[in-house]
Amino acid sequence: MRRAALASFLMLGFITQAAAQSAPVPEGTPVSRAELRELIEAAQATAKASRENVEYSRVVPDLLFQILAKLDKIEDKLDKVETTLAAGRAPAQKKR
Repeated sequence: MRRAALASFLMLGFITQAAAQSAPVPEGTPVSRAELRELIEAAQATAKASRENVEYSRVVPDLLFQILAKLDKIEDKLDKVETTLAAGRAPAQKKR
């Protein structure tokens, strides 16, 4: 029963998508200058967004690397402090 309901739900989703698609533009339909201008502006906006994404993908790993390097340095310093404290506690415990 579940499989039938799932299959019908998926089929309904596919049918709705197919019905929502617009009919193809018949050939020979003239394209106005305003439509061409909008298409060119949209392509330029897409290219700009793509460039920004590439720059972002270049910068983020560098920042993450720098953060991880600083965290490693902090971890090393904390390890040194812990070993120093442990060394100080060991003689104090032996005296008791």
